[in-house]
Amino acid sequence: MILRKENLKSGDVLHCTSNGWLGKIIKKFTKSKINHTALVIEVWGEIFIVDSQKDGTNLRSLDNWNKMFNYEYKISRPYDFSVDLRNRVVSKIGATPYDFISLILWQPIYILTGKWHGHTRKDAEDKMYCSEFVSWVYSLNNWWENSPQMVYEELLNDDRFKLI
Repeated sequence: MILRKENLKSGDVLHCTSNGWLGKIIKKFTKSKINHTALVIEVWGEIFIVDSQKDGTNLRSLDNWNKMFNYEYKISRPYDFSVDLRNRVVSKIGATPYDFISLILWQPIYILTGKWHGHTRKDAEDKMYCSEFVSWVYSLNNWWENSPQMVYEELLNDDRFKLI
């Protein structure tokens, strides 16, 4: 299912699923149906996707993002996407490498034990995986621990968002 710009607004959170090898690994290790999380942002009247992939946190045109990843998705839409939130998103673009260690090591340990052993708070801001980034933008509880599935579940119960 291809995302269309007329269905999207700045601040939308995309809860994504893919069936490639990496998507399957992420779903298995995080015990999730959702393996990726991304944000929508409008720049100069055009829709872009900001997400953390293996090349870091980057801005991609909607067309390029669709061609590169071909995700199935659900959307959580915030009732308000302020300038401050937009500035948080932009502050990480091109400046934040991918957090492989937290995703591959600390996330599975956390899921198995219920205890987080990775970086927290300010220490976790230097590198991020997809759901850490989205959780950080929206200041979700313990954002550094969140898997894509956890973000989806938290936003379902967050009065600031509606599922569309």
